[in-house]
This record gives sequence, C-alpha cells and structure tokens, in this order.
Amino acid sequence: MGFFKKLFGGAAVAGTAVATAKVVERVRANNPDGVGDVNQDGRVDYKDYVEETKKAAQELYAETSDKVKEAAPEVTEKVTDAVNTVKDKVNDVVGDVKENAGDYFAQAKDKVNDVVGDVKENAGDYFAQAKDKFDDVKDDLQDKVADLKGEFQETVEEVKEEVNE
Repeated sequence: MGFFKKLFGGAAVAGTAVATAKVVERVRANNPDGVGDVNQDGRVDYKDYVEETKKAAQELYAETSDKVKEAAPEVTEKVTDAVNTVKDKVNDVVGDVKENAGDYFAQAKDKVNDVVGDVKENAGDYFAQAKDKFDDVKDDLQDKVADLKGEFQETVEEVKEEVNE
C-alpha cells in the first residue's frame, strides 16, 4: 500500500472515529435521561436508538454544512491568492529567462569557443603525447618479443642437447 493511500486511509478512519464520537455526544446531550420510546411502539429497543442516532447525525451534518458554507468564501479567497502568487512567480521566472536568454546563449558560445581554441592551440602537444605513449608501448613490446625470442632459442638449444645425448 502506498504512502498516500495509507495516509488518506488513516485520515478516513480517524475522521470516522471523531464523527462517531460527536454523534454519540449529541445523542447523550439530546437524551440526558437515556433514550426513550422515540417511535412510540410501547418499548425502548434498538429502533429507538437508531432513530435518535439518525436525528443526532442529521443535526451535526446541518451544523457542519453551515460552518463550511460560512468558511467557503474565505478559503476560496486564500486559494485564489495562493494561485495568483504562484502564477506571478512563474511569470517572473519566464520573463527573466526570456530577458536573459541572449546572455545565456552568448556565455555558452564563449565557453564552447574557449574549448575549441584550447584544443586547436594544444593539438600538437596532445598528438606528441599520444605519439610518445605509442612509442613507449612499441618499445616495450619489442623488448618482450626479443626476450621471448631469446628464451625460445635457449629452449631449442636445450632440446637439441637432450636429443643428442
């Protein structure tokens, strides 16, 4: 289960628990002496508790709905202000980029030209360094081949001596 699913699931459970507690409080407040025979069927049973619970839930819903309606304009204004602030900041950044795009391009072009100039200026040095490395490797390889040739000749001589004996 993802983080947000757990978060919202937990919030839903907590909200349900709070709402249930509020309904229970309202039922007790409406019936300080206990629930009576609300449906007037001659006995106090679960149906009476259901009716009182339904009545308490409806009262709480109406009160909450009124509070939300009262707060809606203020919340709408705050959201609108936040959206306008973000929009203004985005417009500022876009304007800054548009205004300075030429400078950014010129700076990038200068950097590329510097690198190209450096490569052109030092190409001879880079080539000489590469040639020196190649020569070193070639010399090492020639030495190894000479060593192997000498060892091979020694081995051939030893084999000849063994055969002649």
